[in-house]
Amino acid sequence: PVITLHFSFPVSGSPAVCFLSPTENVSCKGTTQPCWKSVNRKQHGQGGNHGLPLCQLHLCLLPAVGSLEPRVEVLINRINEVQQAKKKASEELGEARTVWEALQKELDVLHGEKARVQEILNKKQETLRILRLHCQEKESEAQRKHTLLQEYKERIFVLTSQIEDEKNKQRQLRLNFEEQLEELMGQHKDLWESHRPERLARELCTLDSSKEQLLKEEELVGVKLQDVKRQLCSLCGAEGPATVPEGLFLRSQEAATAVQLFQEENSKAEELLEASARRHQQLQLKCQQLRQRRQRWAWGTVHGLSPRDAGRDGPPCSLPCLGLLTSPVSSVPPSLSPHPTPSCPG
Repeated sequence: PVITLHFSFPVSGSPAVCFLSPTENVSCKGTTQPCWKSVNRKQHGQGGNHGLPLCQLHLCLLPAVGSLEPRVEVLINRINEVQQAKKKASEELGEARTVWEALQKELDVLHGEKARVQEILNKKQETLRILRLHCQEKESEAQRKHTLLQEYKERIFVLTSQIEDEKNKQRQLRLNFEEQLEELMGQHKDLWESHRPERLARELCTLDSSKEQLLKEEELVGVKLQDVKRQLCSLCGAEGPATVPEGLFLRSQEAATAVQLFQEENSKAEELLEASARRHQQLQLKCQQLRQRRQRWAWGTVHGLSPRDAGRDGPPCSLPCLGLLTSPVSSVPPSLSPHPTPSCPG
């Protein structure tokens, strides 16, 4: 601390300023007091520098020192307190500086940690952005797959309905085929029953007997016609138609009606005979076909072929041809030929 003293000297008449500073502690009357060193200052004005000798300054200050001792002691005490406060403040400043340095280091560490955390945050944000993009892609992919799944379900439903319809159609066709097959099997069974060899043989025997009976009847009719013709010729040639009553009868309407009846009976017998012959020929032809079919089926069974292949690729027919198959259908035995109408001369 510096003590500033203001003095006015009678020589110059201008005030002067003197600064005192403690230099060292000296013993004065048993008490320790600081010694004061004067410091000259420039005087403000026209005079320039006014310096005083040190002895004169001490002489001038002697009256004032006595009155300033209590104040100096107070000032010294205050100076000591200030120094102690300064020392404490310096210590506190050192501690504060140490704390500040520690805090600065911690701040640097925190700044580094902040940078590291910021870098991690940036990485996490980038990862989050990538994950969001990936999630959006997954959601779009899931939506597309869901749409495809719905389309596939609709197509499967349509195909399933079509398959059910096709199954129903196939089932209906199978039922119709089974019905037709049963009908054909029944027809085939009836046809087989009606064309069995034993039945055909019986029918052939019946037709043969009918044919023999018709031939006998035809012979009887022919004999009767010959007798009638002979009688008419004998009557017309021996006695003459003009004198004999039988000649009149032959020219009468009754004789013409009788001849017409004989001719109609003869034509009916011929038609019946022709129909019997045609029926006999048809039965023989069917019998021959059935025998050929049986031979082909037997041959196919022996060679391991199906009935259709056996019927197509079977051996040729080895049955002898019947005589009635080569003759014309409308052929009639000579004995059944129509006889001429009996006529008389004149």
